[in-house]
This record gives sequence, structure tokens and C-alpha cells, in this order.
Amino acid sequence: MATEEDILRFAAALHYSAARFSVEDRQSSIMNFVDGVGAAYAGFRRPEIKTLLASDIVDVRADHPSWLIGSELRCRPSDAVLLNAMAAHLDDFDDDEALVSIAHVTVPTMAAALAAAGMTNCSGVTLLNGYLSGVETMVALGELLNPAHYALGWHASATLGVFGAAMASAHILGLSVEQLATALSFAVTASSGTRSAFGSSAKPWQVAAAARDGFVSAQLAKAGLDANASLFGPMGLAELYGGDPSRVDAVLARIGRGSPFEDPGVTIKAYPCCTAAHTAMEACEVIRGRLPTDAFRNIESVRITVGRTIPSILVHNEPKTALEGKFSMQFCAAAALCLPSAGLDAFTDETFGDPGIRHMMERIDMIGLEEQDDPFLCEVTVALVDGSSICESVRQTKGSPERPFDRETIKQKLGLLCRGADAEVVLEHLYQLPSATEWRSFEAHLARLLSPPSW
Repeated sequence: MATEEDILRFAAALHYSAARFSVEDRQSSIMNFVDGVGAAYAGFRRPEIKTLLASDIVDVRADHPSWLIGSELRCRPSDAVLLNAMAAHLDDFDDDEALVSIAHVTVPTMAAALAAAGMTNCSGVTLLNGYLSGVETMVALGELLNPAHYALGWHASATLGVFGAAMASAHILGLSVEQLATALSFAVTASSGTRSAFGSSAKPWQVAAAARDGFVSAQLAKAGLDANASLFGPMGLAELYGGDPSRVDAVLARIGRGSPFEDPGVTIKAYPCCTAAHTAMEACEVIRGRLPTDAFRNIESVRITVGRTIPSILVHNEPKTALEGKFSMQFCAAAALCLPSAGLDAFTDETFGDPGIRHMMERIDMIGLEEQDDPFLCEVTVALVDGSSICESVRQTKGSPERPFDRETIKQKLGLLCRGADAEVVLEHLYQLPSATEWRSFEAHLARLLSPPSW
């Protein structure tokens, strides 16, 4: 039976694991870190961020220390964590560890790590070790809680993200094992977020709040406040959130096995929408490429079979907005079948209102196969008005651990996300992060390279 001594064991395992990350481990995380920076930069173009910047929710002043990735404004550290995380998750184009944590792992950990690095002026190695440790924490807790946790309706990117942000911050801020255990206890009290928010601004807000609360949890512990909220024991996270406290040893065994970006691996997204739709979208793109130009207008019906859990994630069968469309198989597949590219420009209200897209959506049927354990294996069958049909299946999407992006592909995505910036120069600078001796000078140069255009 789990005891509260286990939280100290957990904290100690994370603490010592973070000190042992290798050059190869850090290198494995760089591409995802680049992707997170690009996603945040793109997110600062969205109206939701402009609304937040103009509100009283955050304190934006020239004399504040913390960098906003897509803005020339400065914030208090906790506000910067909130805004950078919110921006990075608004387009749902950030990476996703889809099997164990079932969570977007970079956004909460990276946002917290950047703010902590700005406070401490740490080295690039320290920043990356903190980032890696935060992701490792989310994956380890995913081993404890999932799949029941996610199936119950919890949004694991938020509920686990608070712990990832706390750990990333704690490592960079130099917390002891005991302080780290306290930070994790504080994080228990802030762990929240439900999947009912999918398709609205509340989803990225949950991740942003988790990142901020995890960052603050580490600061509270460093300041000397105490917390005894239970992680593994009675009335604790595992017991209340669908997990199994008896699996603590299995959780501890996962820690220290190397980079979580290698095992289990993290998907870098090829499309700005829920990962659950990606294999279907890729199959639709392949089918579109096999059809004559504009032949999609002759499509009679589209049948998409997926694993049994996917329909509970892509819940908007009749989406009302483009944001809901990111969690709608009907909209995602229609975009992939009808448009030259299902990128950021596809997920707009203008595209959503296009009569051709609406017409196609009405012809798409998603079927979750009860006998199919593999959630992402997908088969798309397109029936044409002349009676012929085309079938295509995809098991693993582009960008997944089985089909990872290469440097050229991530540069192309970075160019799309950071319009107006030189993607090659930005990429090269970010790849030099492991050799940076101090974050602030590295950040200052990166901020110049990412000087935001006039949107």
C-alpha cells in the first residue's frame, strides 16, 4: 500500500534522474523544444491572447523581467508562464505524448522552465534538464493514473501538467528533495481540468493555468511554506483521480530510464488539431492525391473506422465553430479531403463556413470499432457517385515516434509558425541551447530573431 513516504521516494527519483540526463537525452528533446517555441509564437497572433494582454488578468510592464515568446511586452514570471503556455496550446499544434501520459507534455513544462531560467540565469544544460524532468514527471504519473484517469474525463495535459511544470521549475530553481516533495504536494491541490472543455478556449486555459500553478508550487516550496496534500496516499491524487496507488513501484521504475522523448516518444503534430484525427487526415490526404482535381465534389460518402476510444475524444460530430472543428472528425477529414493543405489556415471560421466543407462534413461517418485496441489505426473508405471507391489506412501518423520528423521537416513547420522570422536562423540558434552558458543572453538573441511582425 502506498504511503506518503512514497512522495519522498518519487521526489528523490526525479531529483537524481534530472542530474543524470545525458548529452543524447538533451539532444532528443531539442526538436520538441523548438516546436513548442514555434507554437507559442504563432499563438500570440490569436485574438484570445490580445484579449488577455489588454485585461487586468496579467500585469504587463516594461520593467518586468519575463519574456513573452511572441510579443515585445514583458511580464511577471507567473504571468509569462500563463501567457506563453496559453499561446502555445491555442492552436492545438503543440506536441503530444499519446499513450502513457495522454498529454501535451511540452507546453506546461517549457513555459515554466523558461520563466525559472529567466529568474536564475541558468545554463542551457540546466534548462533542458529541467524541461526533460518535467516531461518525465508527466509520463511517470501517466503510468500511475491512465488510462482510467483520461477515460473518466480528466484532461491529463492539465491535471498532469501542473506536476510537470512544478518539477521543471524546481530543478532550475535548485530545490532540495524535501522541497520538491512539498512542491508536488502543492501541485496536488491545483491539479484540475476536464475534457468537456475540448473545442473551446477553456482547453488551452486549463493547460496554461496548470503551468502557472506548477511554477508557483515550486516557488511556494522554495519560500518555505509547507503542504501535506497526498499524492499516493488516502484522499490523494491516485485514489481520487482514477489511478492505482499500488502501482507506485511501477511508476518509480519508469523514472531514470533515459529521455521520455525516446521512450515512450512524443508526437510532433503535422496538423493543428486533436491528435486523434491525424491518421484519418493523412489517409484523406493520400486519397485526395489519387483523385483528379476537384473530384472530391463527386464524393458520395466517407466511412472512417478508428479505435473504440476515439469517438469519446472527437466529440463534436456537428461542430458549431472552427475551434470545435479541431475536435471533430467530420471537419478534420473534410479539410484534408477538400483543401490543398490542412494547416493553420484551414482551421478558421472562414473555412468552417465554406459551403463545400459543410457539404463534405455531412457525408462523413466515424465508427469506433469495439474490437480494435489500437486507438490510432484508421481506415478511410471514400465512395464516389459513379459507384467506385477508394480505401486507405494509416496506423501511425506523421510526426509520431514511429515516423518522427527530421530537421528539415521541423524547419518547415517552424517557418509556418514563425512567419516573418528566418526559420533556419531561429532553428540553428535553438539547437545551440545545450552550449549556452547563461539563459538571459541566449533569450535576448532569440527574442531579436523572433521579433514579432505587425499583425
